Amino acid sequence: MTPRPIIEVRDLDVGYPGYRILDGIGFDVYPGEVFGILGGSGCGKSTTMKHMIGLLPLLGGSIKIAGTDISLARGEERVDLLRQIGVMYQQGALFGSMTLLENVRLPLDEHTHLTRHQRDMVALLRLRLVGLQGFERFMPSDISGGMRKRAAIARAMALEPRVVFLDEPAAGLDPITSAELDQLILRLAKTLGITFVMVTHELASIFDTNDRVILLDKKARGILAEGRPAELRDSPNPAVARFFRRNAEASP
Repeated sequence: MTPRPIIEVRDLDVGYPGYRILDGIGFDVYPGEVFGILGGSGCGKSTTMKHMIGLLPLLGGSIKIAGTDISLARGEERVDLLRQIGVMYQQGALFGSMTLLENVRLPLDEHTHLTRHQRDMVALLRLRLVGLQGFERFMPSDISGGMRKRAAIARAMALEPRVVFLDEPAAGLDPITSAELDQLILRLAKTLGITFVMVTHELASIFDTNDRVILLDKKARGILAEGRPAELRDSPNPAVARFFRRNAEASP
């Protein structure tokens, strides 16, 4: 029996007031999936994610997360909804004046009534989950780019969200570090049951991590294809196959 989607996107117009990129797209994301939003530059990948996390108002359509419409939720209902999602931004967006522990603890400081000791313990646990035990007193400038991405994922998981959004997680990383980050994402999805929604164009990460993907297309102003990466690589649609074969050595 197919589970109920944890994210339901219906007839979504993607863009900004006065400027629309995509018309009426729709898709579902299921619990525990690593779901990819793919496409070329300027196709609306990151803008779609910004609508999904509530950073941009909807131009049209609806987005439901765990059954709640993000555009209709108000007050405590919206706060509760937003606590069910975490976000890792492309460059990590860690606060440079805070230690890793303080960065990861920040959502707990802002949104819980736990004691300081309890908040520290939760933050330490999150850092341990991403392999950063022993680095809690380090500043972001003292660690590598890959470690900063791991710390950002730890912060995104601070409030035990059901869904974590990742904006270009492999951007700026060397192939080995990127592969290690991919394995971390897979392990977290499997062991914790977290749903990951990943905006990316990196083929290696797509094939290694994504259960299903949608491929956005600026010219078509919509979803060009949806399915498993290996299936889309063999698509009869030349544009779809070309996207997934543009660097064949990166695929399995």
